[in-house]
Amino acid sequence: MKKITEKLDLPPDILDGATIVNMYGNQSALVENYKSIIEYSPNLIKLQGKHIKLLIEGKDLEIDRFTLEDCKIRGDIQLVHYIQT
Repeated sequence: MKKITEKLDLPPDILDGATIVNMYGNQSALVENYKSIIEYSPNLIKLQGKHIKLLIEGKDLEIDRFTLEDCKIRGDIQLVHYIQT
C-alpha cells in the first residue's frame, strides 16, 4: 500500500479508508470516511469508522449534515476520542 500511495503522491490514509477528522476550533468538525452513526445526543455523538469508533463529547452537539462520505458536527466540542475496534 505504501508504494502505491507514494507513486500517486497520496496520503496513506486515503487508500486505507482511515477516518479523518478536521477540526475548526472547538465549534465544528468534519468527519470523513465514517460508516454509520451509532449514537446521537446533544452531549455525545458516536460514529463507526472502518477501523475505529469515534466519540465526540460536548454541549449542544448536532449533526449539521451527513452524506455517505462525510459528517459535519457543530456545537461546543470538548473531547474527541478514538477507540480501536
